[in-house]
Amino acid sequence: MEKKETWIEGNILFYIDRQAMEEIALDKLKYTYVQILGEVPFLFLFADHQHYISTELNGFESMYEALSKQFHLDDATFFAVCQTNIEGHKAKIWTKAIQQNYQILDPYLDDGDFGYEVYTEPKQKVSWDITYEQLEASGLVEAYYTDYSSKYLRFKYAVRVEGILIHQLEIYADQVRANLPVEEYFVDLYDETNTDQSYKQLRELWIDDSIDIDQYGYEREDQCHVQLMLAEGISASICYTYDTEYGYDDGSTSLHFYNKREYDSFLENKAYEEIMVLAEFLPFPDCLDLQIGYKEREEVKHIPVQVKEVWGDTSGIWLDQVNHKIGFVGRDTALILDLDQIDYFTFQNVLPAKGAGYADCIIHFKQGDYRSIFMADTYFFDSFAKPLEQLTQKRVSIPEAYYNC
Repeated sequence: MEKKETWIEGNILFYIDRQAMEEIALDKLKYTYVQILGEVPFLFLFADHQHYISTELNGFESMYEALSKQFHLDDATFFAVCQTNIEGHKAKIWTKAIQQNYQILDPYLDDGDFGYEVYTEPKQKVSWDITYEQLEASGLVEAYYTDYSSKYLRFKYAVRVEGILIHQLEIYADQVRANLPVEEYFVDLYDETNTDQSYKQLRELWIDDSIDIDQYGYEREDQCHVQLMLAEGISASICYTYDTEYGYDDGSTSLHFYNKREYDSFLENKAYEEIMVLAEFLPFPDCLDLQIGYKEREEVKHIPVQVKEVWGDTSGIWLDQVNHKIGFVGRDTALILDLDQIDYFTFQNVLPAKGAGYADCIIHFKQGDYRSIFMADTYFFDSFAKPLEQLTQKRVSIPEAYYNC
């Protein structure tokens, strides 16, 4: 008997894709299409991500029959598209009916500069400045993990952001600095019809019809996407994707809130500045931007006053042998590390081709990760290889240049 290549066991649909076994948790299924790709009909499923299942897999017929019986797929449309053999032709054959998960409030409450309101009993006002760790400790959210072990936080209560009340607002909380204010909130909004009415209602809520929409983004046949400033340092974006050649309509408007505020207190480093000893400094002829910010690494700080007093606005690298520190000075900030954290450096030159040429100054850490800290013109850093080795007693590697293709 020929081995099956797709089948359903309980809540899991199994299928072979490029000789690898894939799984779909059917309770997470959101919508389904049929699509012709390479003259072969495919069943397209969206659950946790996109899945394309070839109708040529052994066992497809029995799998499809079971799936259709469970979800009441549009079989007539499925078989009609399969028979067309028109490349790229696709049609939706099922979508999950989702209850409306938001409410437009009247009157509109213009209090977004401070934060948002969580509908506990009694209600709680929460500042946009709340950190990930503070929010998680507040009891207002619950953590969950995806199949790929990514961490998210989901509000257990409805949340009001100015004139809209939202259910199950979420936060991506994987590999973030827990002591920083939350940078992004998101939710997929469905109105009662599961159509673009959700987008239209949010657009009407926040954007005056007399204003040119091009100032905010775009509205096209395939997608509408606009972004606006909701409050001081807080922006909102709304996006709806339609059923077009390259898009799949899931009936929801993607709503995101972005915290773009700057928190200079995280750049303060008074304890170190009081004891720092500026022993040696390797200056660059040009002032370079530091390619890393304080939100990515907590070691990014203000440029110490002592460095500015001696070297002005010069970019470069200093060594503090007394405190075993090394500092990388950019245009506005500095990366200050324990010298023992560093394994070696790389100066990687990239030659112009389809893209521009440039050079990367890269730190390789003993923990195994690495990070580009400066970028400049091709070969800019090469002459600093020996001085940097002498300064730090760390190896500097200059690999062969490659083209930016």
